[in-house]
Amino acid sequence: MDMRVTIPNVLSKQTDAVVIKNPEKVTNAFTITEESNAVDELRMWQQDELADLKAFLKKYDMTSISTDELKQVGRRLFDSKVIDEQAFLIFISGDGASDATGRQTNTHVKFNAIALFDEKLEDYLAFVKSNPDVGRSQGIPEYIQGMFDANRAINALAYFANSSKHDLSVEERA
Repeated sequence: MDMRVTIPNVLSKQTDAVVIKNPEKVTNAFTITEESNAVDELRMWQQDELADLKAFLKKYDMTSISTDELKQVGRRLFDSKVIDEQAFLIFISGDGASDATGRQTNTHVKFNAIALFDEKLEDYLAFVKSNPDVGRSQGIPEYIQGMFDANRAINALAYFANSSKHDLSVEERA
């Protein structure tokens, strides 16, 4: 007699990609319009570091980027100590799509990371507001801070990637 019981796949880790409500959105509360703010945000003061970062970023459009590319950008920022572990996790999670085993899927599909990061933050803050106990849970404040940091970083990156200046030094005038 066979005693095996087949249990439906109730433990699936499959998730669909986050649906971006406003995929054309390129500005938000974190949009940077001044170079000094972008430099401050990325905490990079050395001209050679800024030049290297800009050269690296020229390959990427934050409004049309894949999870694979976000992982590369996130790794570069994390290794340079521009972002912390929590913000890095936001970058490498990409659009959030995964299969039943929890492995990321469709990592080549391009999306607007500026809109995605902003909407994920807004949705999560609304969730925490409607569930106050969640906001007090261990690790949640750090996760939220990571979401803020990722939003600020992605907007600073978009500024630098789109900057027409070759010299990214901040000019000081007396």
